[in-house]
Amino acid sequence: MTDTMNAVKAKSMEEPAGDHLATIDWQRGEWTAAPGKYSRQHLWVLAGAKLKASDSGALLPAAYRDKVAINPHNMFVATISSAHMLTWLHIAFGVQIEVISYVDHAFGVLSEVEGGDCWLSEVILHPMIQFDAKQQVSSETIAHIHELAQQHCFIARSIKTKVTVRSA
Repeated sequence: MTDTMNAVKAKSMEEPAGDHLATIDWQRGEWTAAPGKYSRQHLWVLAGAKLKASDSGALLPAAYRDKVAINPHNMFVATISSAHMLTWLHIAFGVQIEVISYVDHAFGVLSEVEGGDCWLSEVILHPMIQFDAKQQVSSETIAHIHELAQQHCFIARSIKTKVTVRSA
């Protein structure tokens, strides 16, 4: 069993796998006749779901903005939040903590670096967790599970962005 698990851990995402991860489809479209100009809108196909995506309006002049709510920056924040939550739930249920709901209002901090480029320097998670009424879970236990989730979440270990948890 250990050899199989190690083989899976070492597998590159570029190698053929049983799951198709994502398709990103961009077409020049209406901007074809405008040299040097292009739409940022594109299509994400994730597990069969089609999502219209674009660049963040905060980064673009008004003429280039597409009226699309989903952008890679928001999806990056959502990915970190989702992965943290799934790891947190795995740990909590593993120690017999019955969770009823977990809602996170996460946001990213865009910081400028030398030369005018930007990066998402921090993702701040604001999870609100509801437990089974029969259980009392201390704030120390909740915080400890968040620490463990950060240590064991493969997304958190894969990024240089700081992840901060501010529990209610």
